[in-house]
Amino acid sequence: MFRKLKIFLIGLCLTFCSSALKAQDGDLIPIANYEVSNLCYGSFTNFNNTSTSLDNPTFLWTIWQMGNAVPIYTSSSTNINFLFPAKTTYTVDLTVINYITSTHFHGDQATRVIVIDSIPVANFAFQRCHSKFSNLSCCANTYLWDFGDGSPTSTLKSPIHAYATGNNYTVTLISSNGTQSDTTTGEIQPYPNDLNNDFSIVYDADTVRFKSLYDSVQGTLCDWEWDFGDGTTLDIFGSDGWKVSHHYVPQEKDSIYTVSLLLKNMCYEVNNQKNVLIKGIGKTVTGTYVFPSPVVHGYLNVESADKDIIVEMKIVDCIGKKLDNLTVWDKPYGYYVWIGDVAPGIYIVQLYFTDHIENHKIIKE
Repeated sequence: MFRKLKIFLIGLCLTFCSSALKAQDGDLIPIANYEVSNLCYGSFTNFNNTSTSLDNPTFLWTIWQMGNAVPIYTSSSTNINFLFPAKTTYTVDLTVINYITSTHFHGDQATRVIVIDSIPVANFAFQRCHSKFSNLSCCANTYLWDFGDGSPTSTLKSPIHAYATGNNYTVTLISSNGTQSDTTTGEIQPYPNDLNNDFSIVYDADTVRFKSLYDSVQGTLCDWEWDFGDGTTLDIFGSDGWKVSHHYVPQEKDSIYTVSLLLKNMCYEVNNQKNVLIKGIGKTVTGTYVFPSPVVHGYLNVESADKDIIVEMKIVDCIGKKLDNLTVWDKPYGYYVWIGDVAPGIYIVQLYFTDHIENHKIIKE
């Protein structure tokens, strides 16, 4: 028996949501979800609550029989078992609410249509987030899935299938009990994990401009959490978070800050970190210093009160081989050198002054 199944997208939020996503007030937004087993008439059906991002939650289960406006069952339990009274179609809703106060809360709900019968009835729901299929077939014990994208079929009960794009796909499920079978088809539109965690850095004196390389149009439904590495953070929902700038207060010495971007949409999240170098304003230097050691972030500082009489600088490895093609920038009282691409190990910085030579050992991690 072939039917066109109306697919219910489960896990859609009453408000914007993602894995452990927070609302603008900083509170967690729940993600309602549940699994179903044993939909055969005459036995108890089990509903297992798999909701996430919970904080002081309350649950409300509601079941309606087809054609009835009044629910036949409600419960505030975490999980429920229910013996359906007839072979027919039912709507099962799970509402999850995180209460902060009695008047301040965030909620989500998952609603599905199920069929109770004594013969195999193929049925499924699709959760756009993470492309998970929930098998709602009754009186069956073997299954065959065709995901509609030319990929291999699956015999799992409730598979997770990654789609390459967010196009529409026609999915076919055949459910069988060994002697009888039923087939259903449904059209789904997945939510692909296409987030890009990369971002660009542009220096404008002490102000640095950051721009995400993710599509700013799609970013209208994203949450952008920037951490600029100096104790300052910025959390913006919507496309305004795609491109931001931050002013760093210059220190006496060059400062390296680790900037991170955590990018979230309603289903996925990605993060990335990059370093920015803010040149120091300089200070009176006495003596000669090569730091830091170990070099962790890739920038090596060379400072000397006698910078004016340094005629050559070399960096050699433990066998005396000179490192070539290093990038060197001028700075007050010295230089900084990028050795981030150099292999970990012990190196010697050789400074040739007009009247003497100094060797400084450093460790590159």
